Amino acid sequence: MSAVALTEPGIPAELEALFRQRTKDLQMLPAIAIHALEIARDPDCAISEFTAVVERDVKLASDILTMANSVMFSPGRPISNLHQSVVRLGFRQCRNLILSTSMASLMKKISLQEEWVREALWRHGFLTAMLAVNVNRAVGAGFQGEEFSAGLIHDLGRTLFAVSVPETFSRIDPLDFMEGPDLLILEEQAIKTNHCELGAWFGVRQKLPAELIDVIRFHHDPGQSLSYRRLVALISACDHMANHLHRTGSTRQYDVRENAAIFLLDSCGVRNAAGRLNDMAVEIMRAAERDSIEMMGG
Repeated sequence: MSAVALTEPGIPAELEALFRQRTKDLQMLPAIAIHALEIARDPDCAISEFTAVVERDVKLASDILTMANSVMFSPGRPISNLHQSVVRLGFRQCRNLILSTSMASLMKKISLQEEWVREALWRHGFLTAMLAVNVNRAVGAGFQGEEFSAGLIHDLGRTLFAVSVPETFSRIDPLDFMEGPDLLILEEQAIKTNHCELGAWFGVRQKLPAELIDVIRFHHDPGQSLSYRRLVALISACDHMANHLHRTGSTRQYDVRENAAIFLLDSCGVRNAAGRLNDMAVEIMRAAERDSIEMMGG
């Protein structure tokens, strides 16, 4: 059992002070979203009670409808109102939609010295999320929407790193998506923490669900996760696939055998995950790339 996994995520006091100064009023989940998430945890909640809360935030309601009608969630006829969305998707899926749309809103609010950084990380998040959806279906990992939110948010710490110390970030992380084992070491040497810890620390402050905090914190080393290892392993595997697509711009020469997280899924009860993915990797990567571009609006 890892001692690291038993401690609360934290960052150095000087970085925390700098981060707070540069991200004043930055809040991932607005009060209405937090209220809606609390209601959605109760499977016996009345749909009218849930929609009454969401409708108080016009943008949140609009974002949920837009996402519910996207390629990710809409298998048939378009959804025209929130009540229909909840009936079709269920509270669990609506909870994931709230988290996803809140993440999208947060990303739009973040001010960076170099805006291309936000765009690159946002595209990476969407691609990882769509890969997670497709891989989840292909290998039978058993998730019901939470994999999309987890993929979307897994690299939150990199964005926060770029906000807090942009000069150091650009020097250490050129966003070439190589992400070798030395990336976290370089970050720790420069700022006494890494983007995984920074993102997890922010997630705790924002009262994100525990499974998302685990994904943010351990996606570079999913074996560290104690409670949500299957989800963390899935996102880590999809992060690896997304990095290949970003680096090469192609599905060619992708070797599933180099994706250690896929093999970890086997130990999490997903039988023959690597074998099944090996047969479908190219198809899955192409579909995820196409769908992520469509969801981002081109």
